[in-house]
Amino acid sequence: MSNASQSARIPSLPLLAFSWMLAWAGMKLSLPALPELEGIFNTSGTALRTTVMVFFICFAFGQLAWGIISDRIGRRQPLLIGLFVAAVGSGIVLLSDSVVIFGIGRSLEGLGLSAISPVGRAILFETRTHDRAKHELGRVSMCTAAIPMVAQVIGGYLVAYASWRWIFAGFLMMTVLTLLAVWRQLPETHPRGMKKQRPPTVAALRDILRSRAYWSSASCYIACSGTLLGYYAAMPFWYSKHLSIPVQIYPWLAGFTVGVYIVALSLSRRLAARSSIRGVFWLGMFIALLPGLGLMALWSVELSVRTTVIVLVGASMLLALGAGLVFPEANAGAVKPFPENRGLASAVTVTGVFLMAGIMAFLEGQLHPPFLGLIGLTLAAPFLLTIPIVALLNAKR
Repeated sequence: MSNASQSARIPSLPLLAFSWMLAWAGMKLSLPALPELEGIFNTSGTALRTTVMVFFICFAFGQLAWGIISDRIGRRQPLLIGLFVAAVGSGIVLLSDSVVIFGIGRSLEGLGLSAISPVGRAILFETRTHDRAKHELGRVSMCTAAIPMVAQVIGGYLVAYASWRWIFAGFLMMTVLTLLAVWRQLPETHPRGMKKQRPPTVAALRDILRSRAYWSSASCYIACSGTLLGYYAAMPFWYSKHLSIPVQIYPWLAGFTVGVYIVALSLSRRLAARSSIRGVFWLGMFIALLPGLGLMALWSVELSVRTTVIVLVGASMLLALGAGLVFPEANAGAVKPFPENRGLASAVTVTGVFLMAGIMAFLEGQLHPPFLGLIGLTLAAPFLLTIPIVALLNAKR
């Protein structure tokens, strides 16, 4: 293949990056509307938190399914189908008048949007050199890191000054535009039969799930990222519903958490260049444990609203610092033992992250900020379980 034709087959990074940001926006845009929807749908907060958990579960298992499908039939078609499913889900949510219909639409959104990450990652690594793909994936990660704040800020203002339905009308429009852009501009980079390697098998999946090397890295990534995503999902219930912070104001608090996470990603690389990579990894894990332990120490302490907000935001910043330090080594360590099935190992890991996010979003959202000790126990539990297990796995390797 000539250089000109090869260049023509390389999808543009902005298109892939925007698709990734769309998926993250789908998770976060609607969160500020949830407390208000309790009254509109005449339902409980638990029911709405269940829709968040189901969204994450669909998003989690969809990652694995779309990854396997795209290895068999190509990249372009699964991505188009996924975006279409997400658009249908957004339309259902937009017209919903009950929590059941709302939940069905959000489930379809999660299932459809889950195609973006595994397909986009595969496209990057099969159309670029490995080093260039890693560099561009890092740039995409920097872009998506701010979405948990930006999306909630936009959603908060729409809820405060327009209507919650405007969130899904806008998201439906963005999804359709992305679908059209992918249809017109994205070439097929992996048609069926093009790749000489066989697609991942059940045996390959079993090997990954039985690997101690895999779990010693993946479990830490899952604990850190899943707990942090759970915090973002709990924000509207903590800050808006229970602490009475206006829905258009509280999302800005996520800026502190997002900023620390971005800094930690950069700091992790610099620290790893000067010291042991595993040392940075373990430092991040113990830092991520600290917020939960600190909040548990406040079990019977009554705090003012202002102090409670400061404590919760500070705890989230520590959690983000730990997660950012852990991410590079844990993400790379999870796929390194499987050079022939890196895509499958990555998909399994991301599935675990969003399953954990769904569980943590439900549990954290159930708790009220005055009960900081219970919140601390919930935040600490994943790390109190993960740290000794990983230490034991490393000792047996």
